[in-house]
Amino acid sequence: MDPRAPGSRVTLPAAPPGVAECLRRSFPEIADRPLTRSDVVRIIGSAKILDRQKTACGERAVRWIEAVVRDFAR
Repeated sequence: MDPRAPGSRVTLPAAPPGVAECLRRSFPEIADRPLTRSDVVRIIGSAKILDRQKTACGERAVRWIEAVVRDFAR
């Protein structure tokens, strides 16, 4: 099939809002100094929250991909 042929272009639905930004979030910098117990608790708490957020974003992205494949794949 000639990719330049009229009508051969498919427009995919937009990715779910916020997924890209969510998945691009990186772990915050950890201070280059001895850490206190409260620092460690805060860091672990932040890591758990970030992990849960990224898992939720990833699941939304996977559902979107599955829907695109289901609706557009041949």
